[in-house]
Amino acid sequence: MHGLVLRRRRAGFTLMELLLAMVIMSVVMAAAISFFRVQARAAETGAGRLESLQNLRAVQSMIDRELRLAGGITGQPVIVYAGTMAIAFNVDLVSRVTGDRGAVYYNPDADSLAVDGWNPSRALVLPGSARAYPTATYLDDGGNPSAAETITYFLLRDATAVRTDAYTLFRRVNDRDSTVVARNLIVPADSAFFTYWRTDAAGALSTVGATALPLFWDDSAGVTDSLRVVDLRISTWYRDQRANTDVIRTLTSSVKLLNAGLLRQETCGAEPLPGRNVTATLLTDSLAAPVAVRVSWENSLEEGGGERDVTLYILQRRPSLGGAWTVLANQPATGATSYQYDDRPPLTGSWQYAVVAQDCSPANSTPAMSATVLVP
Repeated sequence: MHGLVLRRRRAGFTLMELLLAMVIMSVVMAAAISFFRVQARAAETGAGRLESLQNLRAVQSMIDRELRLAGGITGQPVIVYAGTMAIAFNVDLVSRVTGDRGAVYYNPDADSLAVDGWNPSRALVLPGSARAYPTATYLDDGGNPSAAETITYFLLRDATAVRTDAYTLFRRVNDRDSTVVARNLIVPADSAFFTYWRTDAAGALSTVGATALPLFWDDSAGVTDSLRVVDLRISTWYRDQRANTDVIRTLTSSVKLLNAGLLRQETCGAEPLPGRNVTATLLTDSLAAPVAVRVSWENSLEEGGGERDVTLYILQRRPSLGGAWTVLANQPATGATSYQYDDRPPLTGSWQYAVVAQDCSPANSTPAMSATVLVP
């Protein structure tokens, strides 16, 4: 063993092993990059979907909250302008006066020109029209300038957008600067952002055709006074990166004009006059089985004339032989010439119905009663 030199083999990789490792690493890296790209596109699409939904809900909530409060102040029209791409209405939304119970919000720092009725000396042309507003100073029941400001929502084509049907929604109070509410809203050429429902002489709702729009506050037929519901069709879009296409999301909503036909009176007078010509008719199905008793009546003479302070009708029922009245329902006075209410399911027996008019005191009229009706 003497003199014997042990040689050890040096550790290392062969060229073939290095090439094989590089190939495997390249495959792993390619798969990882592809996976991350897919995840990034999915995250971007999800963010776009969430942003579009938030955009829709924010627009709907803002318009709904303010439009529901329109009216309620005497002397001013509820709806000033009704168009497919714009709406203007009067609402006492903000006040700088402490203890102002007519306003919805109190803000001592609010713009003084955006918390009161719009002064006609500062009138502007309504967006999307050639009509200027206001043309007169509106007064409340006390002879003071009405306190409701005029809020306008309107859409303008977004010239910077890729799509030709993309719009920006603006909000304006009186003649103050317009503010952006939302961008990237979609209004197809064959669609409308705002549509309207009105009441006819019998109090039934019907849509206002697009050819009849726009409507203005000074229309001789008083159509804007009969508007009761405003429908919103709000659409926006986002880019689906995986499908490489635009996705449009749409939200539809109906806003009831709660104060339409119920403009508040600041003072109330004598006991109101009742509704007139109350009738009770038994309704049956095809087998002659009773399904309802329909109570119909004409409006109080003080709803559309006289003191004009009737705000509500109270429906009552009692046995025809006498006894206590049972209140069935309250129906707002909406300016219609006649009303009806279906008492269902009808109770067996002989009954008498009555309608009581209520004013803004609130004070009730004497009951206007129907003839008896027999329910077998």
